Amino acid sequence: MLILYTGTKCPKCPPARKILREVAKELDWVEGKDFVEKLIDGADLKPGEMKLEGEKYNLVTSVEEIIPDKTPAALVGEDFSLEALMYQIASTPSFIIDEEPVFISQIPTKEELIKAVKERV
Repeated sequence: MLILYTGTKCPKCPPARKILREVAKELDWVEGKDFVEKLIDGADLKPGEMKLEGEKYNLVTSVEEIIPDKTPAALVGEDFSLEALMYQIASTPSFIIDEEPVFISQIPTKEELIKAVKERV
């Protein structure tokens, strides 16, 4: 599974979100099964629809609430910054592929992310 850690006020996160979803579409991935986005500053956010940098997102508290092929989702309701620190991640956006930190505080190109996924999955 691929995890993308993002923040609500991170200027680099919108392009990272876009690349993740482009890659997921190309690889026929299902959101909630093959990849998730976790907002590290989402502990106090309530589930429901929210605009993140102009894009509509469905904020959810568990992967079971994600509806594939609908509005992009992001997990909220807990402090994911502690979880990210277990991977030695202190900034966003950061990508984890099968428990391995791959791009920390970086925005990979679509090609770089696909290559990293194929090397690890």
